[in-house]
Amino acid sequence: MPVFPNNISLRQLRAFAEVARHGAFAPAARELCLTQSALSESIRQLEEALGLRLFDRTTRTVGLTAAGQAFLLDVRQAFETLEQGFQNLGDLAALRRGKVRIAAAPSVLAVLLLPVLPALRVRHPGIEVDLIEDSAEGIAQRVQAGSVDFGVGAAHPAGGDLLTQPLISDAMGLVARLDEPLLQAGRLTAADLADLAFVGLTTDTAISQLLASEPGMPQNLLQTPLRLSNPQLLFEAVSLGLGVSIVPALTARHPSLGLQGNLGFRLLDEPRILRRTLLIQRPRRALSPAAQLLFDALAAQVRTLAQFEGITPD
Repeated sequence: MPVFPNNISLRQLRAFAEVARHGAFAPAARELCLTQSALSESIRQLEEALGLRLFDRTTRTVGLTAAGQAFLLDVRQAFETLEQGFQNLGDLAALRRGKVRIAAAPSVLAVLLLPVLPALRVRHPGIEVDLIEDSAEGIAQRVQAGSVDFGVGAAHPAGGDLLTQPLISDAMGLVARLDEPLLQAGRLTAADLADLAFVGLTTDTAISQLLASEPGMPQNLLQTPLRLSNPQLLFEAVSLGLGVSIVPALTARHPSLGLQGNLGFRLLDEPRILRRTLLIQRPRRALSPAAQLLFDALAAQVRTLAQFEGITPD
């Protein structure tokens, strides 16, 4: 096991390095803003702690012993390593470098996180970002394991004692082809969808679980023959005429909905189902400067999206 003697200080090692560099006590003392007697005492204590003489002293000069020459190489290397470490910490604090890992639901990645990255990259090109798509359960597990800095998604029992902070709420609505008459109905309820083919998301997603927990939902919405794992696939299925679906307003802002060209979205009037998206963190684990920067940008994007119907910042 590495041992650093308790009675040796960095101040003493710095004094040793400066005396060796100058070859005399007087200029080294001036460099260190010490009296010559204080510097001599510091070197004496260091030699005593090590049990070896580091300098051969004459009336005019100070030279390194063989042990001192060998030790000086190690001391210089140690100081270089420390200085690099301080530089690295400074870069992290100043956001010149850093790495952020975030696990989130697909719609959160596409609508909340990706749009903030272009400006962040311009201001902080040294920051690396990993965005990981996962279900509510997977997000909680990744945060628990510490493999991501934070998660953004719905609450899940797998989260255990994770810390959660409300971020955004969005209401559920119908997504269908533009020729679906219900998109233009004066009032839209879940019961109106009872006779339509329905496309759902897989049961491990928060959206599917939210629909299943709502009382009185038509059976065709709960026992659909086709389920997809992410919104992009779901929108493609709806575009192909395989059925209609229900998604939250934030998911409806997913770029792939617009890319389909033949799909529309409108909120349900009844029941009013809200999905709550949370910031998910491990307890007693502060965000790094880079992770905090990305979270602040995420919060700003939430405020921007509040202009759309059915989306409310928390």
